[in-house]
Amino acid sequence: MSRAASNPFPSIEMQERSTGLPARWRLSTNENEFGPAPAAVEAMVAAAQDAHRYPDCAHHSLRRSLARLHGVSEEAILVATGIDGLLAQVCRSLLHPDSPVVTTTGTYPTFAHFAEAAGAVVHTVDYHQNRADAEALADAARRHRAALVYLAEPDNPLGSALGADEVLRLADRLPESTVLVVDGAYAEYAASRPLDARDVMGRRLLWLRTFSKAHGLAGLRVGYCLYDRTTTAGLERGLEHYAVGRLAETAARAALDDTRHLERTVALTAAGRAHYQAELAALGCRPLPSETNFVTFRIPGDPRRTGEVTNAMRQRGTYIRPVRIPGRPDLVRLTVGPPAQRAEVLGLLRDLL
Repeated sequence: MSRAASNPFPSIEMQERSTGLPARWRLSTNENEFGPAPAAVEAMVAAAQDAHRYPDCAHHSLRRSLARLHGVSEEAILVATGIDGLLAQVCRSLLHPDSPVVTTTGTYPTFAHFAEAAGAVVHTVDYHQNRADAEALADAARRHRAALVYLAEPDNPLGSALGADEVLRLADRLPESTVLVVDGAYAEYAASRPLDARDVMGRRLLWLRTFSKAHGLAGLRVGYCLYDRTTTAGLERGLEHYAVGRLAETAARAALDDTRHLERTVALTAAGRAHYQAELAALGCRPLPSETNFVTFRIPGDPRRTGEVTNAMRQRGTYIRPVRIPGRPDLVRLTVGPPAQRAEVLGLLRDLL
């Protein structure tokens, strides 16, 4: 069992204030370094004149667009403030004091953070060969009679992916009362076949998606959950209806229509990821395979160098993130960005290593 920190992810602004070190490159939070869709920005500007109006609390227009994209009914979609807002809603609505939940040690910590806030008991299993261990998650769910099992797919912070077939095998091995929560924040970047809406229907499976990563709208806080209301009732209980604002919803709808920007972002990220992996390998950093917009790699030598390198990078205005996995003190993670940014970051690493 584990205990989540009171704030699992302090913002870069919080870190800047506490250290006095301004961030030139924000590569610790996996934002989209290629920026938002121009159509989304234009739509927000046009919608700003209605900023004095409350949004549609049902988010009908956005849900209709998402339903069309995924081939499901609007009833299969719940909109909230990004993945974190969705995780908070899942835990608030589906957990009770002492509810057992299962997650992976060292994975995205916000699920455990909200689960514990709901009074749940968090059980963890370890990664296996740098991937989530689906068999261990299923075994733990059965052993503890878990209410929820959390899976980041692709994984954060390791970047690995199980693929839809293995995720569905996991879902089908869980107890009938257990809900599988699949965090698909990086789904657009995955080379392995991701889930689709047909996989969700008929299962106790919540597929969480966001506009923060590939769509480049992290500052607007928009996400959604695909789920089957007939198998997972009560998810809307206590939902904050006006959480996603009018401008944010307008931008999200425009981003969905700007498929060219999405395709360009994914392609540029894949090229940049391959570049980082090749250059980091040449530096002896042994990068892990990734199906996300970041690369996780090892700092060679004494594990104590990981903190030294991270701090030295921050002193130079480049924020990267140490990976907090027990027994893996040598791992750090950085976001993939444009060529000029990558050249500067690699230059810093060469100097420090």
